[in-house]
Amino acid sequence: MLNHAIKSSRWTKSIFIIYPLRQFSISRSNRFLNVIESVRKNAHRNGFNDTSKNTDTWLIKNARAIRNFEELMHKENPVESFTVIPRNTRSGIKTSYWIDDLIRKKYPKDISGSFTIPKRVLTSKKMTDSYVEEFLPFKSDPDLLEDYINSDGGIRVGMIFQDLDLFAKTIAFKHCEDGNADSFPLTLVTASVDRLDLFNLIPIADIRLSGNVTHVGHSSMEVLIKMEALEEGVLKNIQPRPEVNRDALPMCQSILNARFIMVARDPFTGRAAQVNSLQFENEHQKRLFQLGEEQKARRKAESASSLSKVPPTEEEKELIHKLFIEHNNFAGKQNNFVWMDETIMESVTLMSPQNRNIHGYVFGGYLMLLAYELAFSNACLFLRSRPRFLALDDISFRKSVPIGSILNMSSQIVYAPGPPHKSFQVAVHFESEKRETTNVFHFTFASKNVDDVRRVMPKTYDEALKYIEGKRRRNVGLKLRKLYAEPDIDSL
Repeated sequence: MLNHAIKSSRWTKSIFIIYPLRQFSISRSNRFLNVIESVRKNAHRNGFNDTSKNTDTWLIKNARAIRNFEELMHKENPVESFTVIPRNTRSGIKTSYWIDDLIRKKYPKDISGSFTIPKRVLTSKKMTDSYVEEFLPFKSDPDLLEDYINSDGGIRVGMIFQDLDLFAKTIAFKHCEDGNADSFPLTLVTASVDRLDLFNLIPIADIRLSGNVTHVGHSSMEVLIKMEALEEGVLKNIQPRPEVNRDALPMCQSILNARFIMVARDPFTGRAAQVNSLQFENEHQKRLFQLGEEQKARRKAESASSLSKVPPTEEEKELIHKLFIEHNNFAGKQNNFVWMDETIMESVTLMSPQNRNIHGYVFGGYLMLLAYELAFSNACLFLRSRPRFLALDDISFRKSVPIGSILNMSSQIVYAPGPPHKSFQVAVHFESEKRETTNVFHFTFASKNVDDVRRVMPKTYDEALKYIEGKRRRNVGLKLRKLYAEPDIDSL
């Protein structure tokens, strides 16, 4: 069993969350095993200046990107299609054993002079060349459902995060193929998860994941992924006949949209490697690529306006002063609020080889699972009830996490405006044994009952900056969801 001992300064002295240890493996061909890879250092992107003149323009463009992407996904047949199978029937294909890896490190073999590195040939790929779909048959396969079920009878969202990370690498791998069986595959790194929105609860139904590469740079790729719930019986018509026209299928319910940023590295030098270019078959795909360019520019603007680089805006400075005055008024009084430093929850976990990728580092999807479940646990205690997950706003993978390291995970409620609003922000930071930040996560949750969401108040300037950053992220997220025409968004 895998135990997580969670410490909290206010909520409780000690909590234990126990889940069965599960080796994450998917029955796929050997070439797909090469895409389970380590996360690498990426520039940390914090904050978004919601007072910028270009904010509304960016929001509209971002929403159009999602709509255009959904239209594209409905029109293409996949170049690869496979189904996740339950743990007790999986094939058990392995790249290597951990003990063999240790022996090779202790007794390395000299291969100098006996090996020639094959040269990769760059080609031009279509967007449809990387379009892949994957099925999670929760309704059709009770054994698979048993691997994903949570204590409330729903789907563990953290497990879905693992699938999404691996799925994004699979799509990027398809784009990077050069058609030469002798060439070595590039090392693919998840640089960041730019945005992930959950529009509906994940139902107990047959689920389809679909996605493709929509934008490339020199070594980077933007992968867009969509999750849909299929109507009962649809999966039986698709699986034996992959050539079935997707447009002829019954309407599917959109569950989730995600945008991953992948980076390619040379497997021998570790340096950035150029990826295949994209060719466009129609104006629609050109527009998708242009939207990717706009998203790239937006990420650079966010990084430039980060609170770690520039001071708050004048409006935000006034808010900080207002918080300072309210802090003095609230001190010693029992109002419907909680101090930010009392919402910290920590967990310490030993990284085991069962959750490694082929490079000997911890699988990025597993880190996403740990972060989500820590944030969810903190949100539960903050609300004193079960929260609803809304969005994951920007994951930054700064450093790889080695197997055997002790990872300190800390979560905190950084922004909660209180009634009449229902949503709030939870930040999660991962630190290594050397106290180096390896990963940063930002989650948005909401409560069904508005009275459950207490207001969070900062005490120090550092906490005030966290409060401002949380406010920025929440405002941008709510505007995006409003453009998606989500009902009751004004109450969040």
